[in-house]
Amino acid sequence: MKAFVFVCLLMMGLMGVAMPRRHHSAQSNRLPVTLYYEALCPYCMDFVTTKLGPSMLRLNRLPFTDLKLVPFGNARHDDDGDVECQHGVNECELNAWHACILEHHEIKESLKLIACMMRGKKNRLDKCAARYKINVDDVKNCKQTRDVNDILDKYAVETAKVSFEGVPAVALDNVYNQDLSANLTDHFDAIFCEKYKEKFNKVLDNCQ
Repeated sequence: MKAFVFVCLLMMGLMGVAMPRRHHSAQSNRLPVTLYYEALCPYCMDFVTTKLGPSMLRLNRLPFTDLKLVPFGNARHDDDGDVECQHGVNECELNAWHACILEHHEIKESLKLIACMMRGKKNRLDKCAARYKINVDDVKNCKQTRDVNDILDKYAVETAKVSFEGVPAVALDNVYNQDLSANLTDHFDAIFCEKYKEKFNKVLDNCQ
């Protein structure tokens, strides 16, 4: 995937995106990880479903991570200030659904729902919510009562702070490095384990 990660290239400069909402308890030994992505980028979909999701959930890295998901990617604003997404209107809609999930659910539930939704190219919220027994009425209210521009505005602001050439783009320990990001998209869990050990002098379970 490393050789192709920049296929999802920025079309007309970077616009911004803001911080997803998280409700975990305070813990000092958390390694910050921020993912800048868009819902229909095939490489984002692959990374979330086969690398990030399994590492955070199945291998239980999430309690040791300050994870932020930023669903804006290569979107931009047109001359009227409306969000345009690289993969069209459907992607903007899905990005907004992800944003509403992040605003109203803690990060573990959010990641479960988003990873599940990214296994397809259509809105799978109800199916994914049923799978994990998560009530998403608040998510639906968020999406139905606000427009896409409003929902995605803070994520646009956050994305604009980082200069990347394509997504998925991964910042580790609050630093984005293009080469490291490319390696993370291929070998996320191994690099996460290595960096966690370097920062906190602790080997996590199941780390090689």
